[in-house]
Amino acid sequence: MEPSEIERYIELRNQLAAIEAELEDLKPRIAEHVHQLGDKLRFGDYQFRAMVNRSWTYSSEVEELQKQLTEKRREEVAQGIAQIKKETRFVMMASLKQPLEPPHDSQTDDDIPY
Repeated sequence: MEPSEIERYIELRNQLAAIEAELEDLKPRIAEHVHQLGDKLRFGDYQFRAMVNRSWTYSSEVEELQKQLTEKRREEVAQGIAQIKKETRFVMMASLKQPLEPPHDSQTDDDIPY
């Protein structure tokens, strides 16, 4: 692999981060504008629709069941009962100019392959 390919990868990742930050800044203003126009906007070859995404807070009973399920999944992974459904290889890039997040000792729900 050529160093230029790594440099290009870094350049593109930095551009992507800048674009994503700008999009995040624009999203609420665009959403409000579309909402004011009746939740739909046609702009050239594009159509915008105002959408709603909800998150829920569940009862303590459901939260306890979720904890039990997560623990059971961890056990099955550790015991070799759970089977890998999919494995994806990827590269992770981190700036050495910024402090890295400290490693965490416990698995999160995102670490559990389900």
